[in-house]
Amino acid sequence: MRRNLIIVFTLGALVLSTLPAVARDYNLPPGKWWENDRIVTHLKLTAEQQVRIKDLVYDHATRMIDLNAGLEKAKLALENQVEQQEFDAVEVRNAFGAFQENRRLLESERFEMLLSVRQVLTHEQWEKMLSLRERIEQMRTRRDGPGTHRPGQRPPGGAPRQPGGPRG
Repeated sequence: MRRNLIIVFTLGALVLSTLPAVARDYNLPPGKWWENDRIVTHLKLTAEQQVRIKDLVYDHATRMIDLNAGLEKAKLALENQVEQQEFDAVEVRNAFGAFQENRRLLESERFEMLLSVRQVLTHEQWEKMLSLRERIEQMRTRRDGPGTHRPGQRPPGGAPRQPGGPRG
């Protein structure tokens, strides 16, 4: 039974580790970037664009909060199924399927938010945004050192942290 648990969690971790890799390069800057004077000036955002982005992000963020709660519940249900004394692989698979679906819904909503913001920006603003995001990541990597990243975030480039690094 312990072997089954290890297999289920290993497969789950492998599947989940690949999910955010596709859209990772298109992250928006952190925080309320549309209110940051330097970013607003750099992107040449209009007041109308700032209001539209604020409203879009708020609408999507409220939906993502609910979807994240669903994901956490599905994760809890999966853990509960795996830990049952009477291990039932069918129930574990069903719980894992529900977990995957909740994860997909959350990622889809995040992607829709990204598309909504992209529709507000001109092509030039979008390109500047992507280059700004890359510079932010480079500065963070230089500051924190290679192989480090914020908790809950994939390492830059999707590579796993190296053991024996500055924090591991």
